[in-house]
Amino acid sequence: MSYSLSFQSAKALPSLFPSQCRPPSLSITSKHTQQPNYKPKKALRKIIRKLKHLSVEKPGLAIQIGTLLATVEQPAFALTGVNNEEDFTWILIQLGIIAFWYFLIMPPIIMNWLRLRWYKRRLLEMYLQFMFVFMFFPGVLLWAPFVNFRRLPRDPSMKYPWSTPQDPSI
Repeated sequence: MSYSLSFQSAKALPSLFPSQCRPPSLSITSKHTQQPNYKPKKALRKIIRKLKHLSVEKPGLAIQIGTLLATVEQPAFALTGVNNEEDFTWILIQLGIIAFWYFLIMPPIIMNWLRLRWYKRRLLEMYLQFMFVFMFFPGVLLWAPFVNFRRLPRDPSMKYPWSTPQDPSI
């Protein structure tokens, strides 16, 4: 498996020699064939060689992606006329901090606030809770399956909080 990222510029003029252009072949050939004298050691050596080759290619791919991002980050200022913009890297760092706060910090705080004050709230607090749930709804939606504020079962025979007790008097 090889990774490569490259830019190929389109030709300005068509080729003068049509014999150079060949339609792609529709046949599919497999590189892996079953050999009658299959030896596990050979296969293991091949896998190790491929892994070594892959580990050498990954930094090259990272460098190419970094170059692409740097190219996108620094547009042609002569055309745009904007010279005093913030760095794109700094903007991405700020967005990462905000996303961390938005998705991981605030939703459990809001959900705990809702749990503690659900039956004690008045109109203003209800409005604030509604507003915060609305503002942080994607984060609350992500957290909801993993947060369980239900009480533990009072009946020892109940295995889960959502189980029904055998003795309804409890």
